[in-house]
Amino acid sequence: MKSPLFKSFFQGGFECSSHRRKDGKRLDVIAATRHDVYAQGDYRLLADLGLRTVRDGVRWHLIETTPGHYDWSSLLPMVRAASSTNTQVIWDIFHYGWPDNIDIWSPAFVDRYAAFAGALAQVIKNETDEIPFYVPVNEMSFMAWAGGQFAVFNPGGLGRGDELKAQLVRAAIAGIEAVWNVEPRARIALVEPAINVLPDLNAPESAAVARAYNNAQFDAWDMISGLLRPELGGSPKYLDIIGINYYCHNQWICTVTCVLPALTFFWMI
Repeated sequence: MKSPLFKSFFQGGFECSSHRRKDGKRLDVIAATRHDVYAQGDYRLLADLGLRTVRDGVRWHLIETTPGHYDWSSLLPMVRAASSTNTQVIWDIFHYGWPDNIDIWSPAFVDRYAAFAGALAQVIKNETDEIPFYVPVNEMSFMAWAGGQFAVFNPGGLGRGDELKAQLVRAAIAGIEAVWNVEPRARIALVEPAINVLPDLNAPESAAVARAYNNAQFDAWDMISGLLRPELGGSPKYLDIIGINYYCHNQWICTVTCVLPALTFFWMI
């Protein structure tokens, strides 16, 4: 079964997190699962099941080890494997990890990310005539929570979740523009986690905290579209394809502090 947008209604996906954990260890789940080695076989297996569209990732930390210089050897075999198997890929440009020589809190981060996104778009354009699909920044809300608010993983911020979310939105907007400058046909998927937080019936004061959590899940989309914090440069034109992630941890009963146990998230371990 096809959808009007994608090559298959049901889709596959390959976990591509590349962040640094709280202890400093860099994760590279694509390498850990050897998907980088067996991409062509992986895509063929999914095609045998009728899954012709997949979500996959670009590992920025491997590609730009020197500022402004790109080594695409970790990506090109995957791009070519997708082409040879007629697999439509939705590429995550930035999935939690970035090169160590970049300060994510600085204005320069936005420029570096945009330059990388534009260079990536050119590489993909050179390899295929297919309309490309990109996720500019994966799960901005979750990354702001885990990396900016509670220091679960990089950049290890405490109480800076809103600041990090705004920075990720700036980067996403700059990246989208850079991609469209190279390939105006590119489609943009903005993927965020859906949550449902309920108040503790034994703690009526937790209702406001639960309500704030539920409302915050829409922040990234609202910022991208310009409805919230318009000074970030958002516009409805950036709100192209909405993607929603849901995990078993995405609903809970809120206490007054409402801190979700972070280590239950398998991709952080």
